[in-house]
Amino acid sequence: MQSTLTALEEILAKHDWISTFTHSPDVLSLLRSNDAPSPSQSAPLRASFERLKTARAELQSDLDLLHNATASLQTQMSRLQSFENDYKAVFSPIRRIPSEITMEILRRAGENDPFSHHLPGMHISGFNVFAIQEGPWYLGQVCSSWRNVIETLCPELWSTMTVKFPFSYPRVPLKADAVEILRVVLERSRNHPLDFYFGYHATQVREAQAMRQCFDVLVSHSKRWRAVRIVLPPALLPQLSLIRGKIDWLRDIYINCLHPGQPGDIHAFEIAPKLEKLYIKGMHPKTDIPFPVDNLVSFSDERAFAGDRRTPEYLDLLKLAPKIRSFSYNDYGVSLIPMPFSPPGVTSRSVEELSASSPNFMRSLVLPSLKGVTLTTKDDMFEMENDGIKCPIGALSALHEMLVQSQCFLTRLHLIDVVLNDNLGNIIRLMHGLQEFVIKFYKWEDDYDPIMESLVTQLSEVNLVDGSLQHSIVPSLQELGIYLPSLHYTHVSFIDSAFVGMVASRVRHPPDARRLARLHLCVEGAGWTYDLDMEDENALISLKVEGLELDFCKDDLDPVTDHDE
Repeated sequence: MQSTLTALEEILAKHDWISTFTHSPDVLSLLRSNDAPSPSQSAPLRASFERLKTARAELQSDLDLLHNATASLQTQMSRLQSFENDYKAVFSPIRRIPSEITMEILRRAGENDPFSHHLPGMHISGFNVFAIQEGPWYLGQVCSSWRNVIETLCPELWSTMTVKFPFSYPRVPLKADAVEILRVVLERSRNHPLDFYFGYHATQVREAQAMRQCFDVLVSHSKRWRAVRIVLPPALLPQLSLIRGKIDWLRDIYINCLHPGQPGDIHAFEIAPKLEKLYIKGMHPKTDIPFPVDNLVSFSDERAFAGDRRTPEYLDLLKLAPKIRSFSYNDYGVSLIPMPFSPPGVTSRSVEELSASSPNFMRSLVLPSLKGVTLTTKDDMFEMENDGIKCPIGALSALHEMLVQSQCFLTRLHLIDVVLNDNLGNIIRLMHGLQEFVIKFYKWEDDYDPIMESLVTQLSEVNLVDGSLQHSIVPSLQELGIYLPSLHYTHVSFIDSAFVGMVASRVRHPPDARRLARLHLCVEGAGWTYDLDMEDENALISLKVEGLELDFCKDDLDPVTDHDE
């Protein structure tokens, strides 16, 4: 060690003269002018220059020596650090954590799995069984002890899953047989209830065959089904007959048939004592699906019907289901002209949410506990694909009658492609406690403008109540949505400065009153215009500073249109 220090000191001392070195007077004089060195100056200056070059080379040599020594020592340091880390791993406290604690940690990690896939409508999420970088497959790659705990002590991590081929382009083949992978997952889930999404989206013959086999495997485990969403072709529907009487744990079921196929009754759910939620979509309208209603909480039938084909049946359902809270019956194959029909009236005191479009169905209902209504020919108001089918002409009138006879306290109203008339104002005046109002038109008609202008006027009206101004209509409104997503070479006049003034008046409510908190205004299409100029738009946007959560989108596919005319 002493010799090393001496060598370093010698290197430093050898080059110490550099810190005090200065130019000779001749060099300084020449640097201040453009003169060339004289013959008498050249020889000593060149000799001095050569000495500097030699000194610089010696210094570079010493630096290279030190750099190489440092690099070698750094390599040794890294090696020692690696050995030290190994010892730390050996003595790590996690090695002394009992398997039961590790199991609980992994279970909770699974609850917030970043790879879980949310399933709309069913609130199911789960790892894709065919993706080894997800869920328990991924956690099991950490170490052998984790893998052992996950495979043997955490059945719930394996029991919430998605069964569909992962999307990739180009298609990446699975590393193992799909059916065997699913069998391994089901084996590791042991007897835990199964929550899963089965998505039949095969693009190749081999994938289609594998998905059919996977569905057969899932059917064989039907006794463990709890919350299930299946998207499948009509050819697989007959397989559901095998689960009849074998679904004692089934609580939620969502069936989406990729296309209607041929009519054929499905008796799979006749014996389902714990059934609470049933969603049906895409099957043939003549397909009957009997099911128990004793514990039913939520029901949705989104098939295309002819007229009021199932209205009597579903009125009976509401009458017989004591716990039903959410009911959706969107017969989007109906004619715009309502057919004469006089079903008996039905009262349900449990229903809180209703989505419907049939005038005859709504006129037959008394729902005193109703809080939310969606009037539409489709159950999902945010569905991108739309067939452009309006609600029947009498839908608003029927809704008004239902609200009058129900005497309910409505807080949410969504109107999707309704045929507007004066009943809109009548309905709004009934709902003193309305907090959320959304109106959406895929097919805008010029006749709607005067009705919407009248609505804006009503929403602007104020009265003096206890010394302060309060809006006369829906004073508790907190969220307003106006969606016009497919305008086509038309002018919309109700969206004007008066509309902005109405919004501003509701944002600037007194502090002790409920104020408009969110506005969604969407105007899209081609060749459309409205009565907002740049100043009005800026005034609307400025309300964000006053606390308004604003979603304002406008898009015109025709670049020639002048929106500031």
